[in-house]
Amino acid sequence: MVFCFAGQGSQYYGMAADLMAGDAVFRHWMRLGDAIVAQRHGFSVLAEIYGEERRPFTPFDRMEASHPAIFLVQYALAKVLQHHGLRPDGLLGVSLGELVAQSVAGMTSFEASLCAVADQPALFRRTCPAGGMVAVLGPPDLYTRRPVLAARSEVAGVNARGHFVLSALADDLPAIEADLKACEVPFQRLPVPFAFHSRFVEAAKDAWRDLFGQQRREMAFWPVWSSCTGNVISPATPDLSWRIVRQRMNVQQTLLTLEQQGGAIYVDLSPSGTLAALFRQELDDKSPSRLLSVLSPFGGDIERLRKTIVALGDRMARCPGPILV
Repeated sequence: MVFCFAGQGSQYYGMAADLMAGDAVFRHWMRLGDAIVAQRHGFSVLAEIYGEERRPFTPFDRMEASHPAIFLVQYALAKVLQHHGLRPDGLLGVSLGELVAQSVAGMTSFEASLCAVADQPALFRRTCPAGGMVAVLGPPDLYTRRPVLAARSEVAGVNARGHFVLSALADDLPAIEADLKACEVPFQRLPVPFAFHSRFVEAAKDAWRDLFGQQRREMAFWPVWSSCTGNVISPATPDLSWRIVRQRMNVQQTLLTLEQQGGAIYVDLSPSGTLAALFRQELDDKSPSRLLSVLSPFGGDIERLRKTIVALGDRMARCPGPILV
């Protein structure tokens, strides 16, 4: 059983509202984290997520708020599953989700991880040029076949055989999107103001290492899989904090490695169920693995949580192939 955590691009206003209203454990961790961020940065993450003026499909793109919000929602959901007696055999993180996985696994403390996440946006604004990221619903080799993409962007991540992510400077994004339209490939710009996982954030390296490079890490309670290294990490993994930001996300390869070791019940704790959708592209009928997710922009989170808890409680039952709850 592997708990899976996503990063930027998975967020939306009102995420996990059902659990915030109806689950005391979830609400406890959200309120605790909200108080930490409010004391440190002077604003309420909860007000940003659940404010009455917020609309679910308006871009949640203020990174100062979205960064801690993504962290808190996934951490709180993991705590809900643990409250019901469910313990993972491993954790998998993607980008910002790697910091959530490390914290849930006990490698870093909740407060230290949340403070680091909340502090990051200001550092990038001081050091990096404006940029962005584009999720592309097409084969990754499209990048080498399109001169505009190869010249003006960098592959920030390969998520599945039909899904990859580009990073680029802000001035180059219109040309990149025009080229994708010209070849009739679906894409979506992610609600982030910087070109993470690319050379375009190199300017932040020294300041990043000064602030976060010495963050204390302990041995994890469970193995933590990193999508940037493609394998299990440890407190001794070199330059881990910076690699999570700068290095390409290798989600597809990480999943392949897990599958070669026998697969798992992958429990997607991301706000939008993004990882379960990506993994489903990769799992064939011969895989013994299962896919479970809880949260969705379209609601129904309480019922999916109930089904997930039941399914995981019966985790030793045989399953003929992938399923999506």
